Amino acid sequence: MSPPRVWINYKPRIYTEILKHLFKSMGLIEAIEDDPASRAAKGREEEIDVVLLSLDYLGQPDLEIPGERLKKAKVIAFSPKGDYGLRRLPGKTNWEEIRPFGLKQLMDELAWSGSGK
Repeated sequence: MSPPRVWINYKPRIYTEILKHLFKSMGLIEAIEDDPASRAAKGREEEIDVVLLSLDYLGQPDLEIPGERLKKAKVIAFSPKGDYGLRRLPGKTNWEEIRPFGLKQLMDELAWSGSGK
């Protein structure tokens, strides 16, 4: 079974780099390096399984790139404090709250995505 294809767009950017390095070194993910819009413009429209985002100052997912391609992916947004996370499953419009949301919950979400569920 192949690891999930994950696009990480967490702010601040250093968190994106840390998460990519951590999960790639563990073999948990295949990191998608470009955002979905630039991938489409380059003609590389492979599916994205999971999108990782930060929460904005109102506690909402910081979605910079809305689009059809994100509807097919599990979207996870979480607080850097580890107290709060949101999950939207592929094809759904509602968000599920996850409290607390730390590294273990993030790893569980990625493992769940890679299992083909």
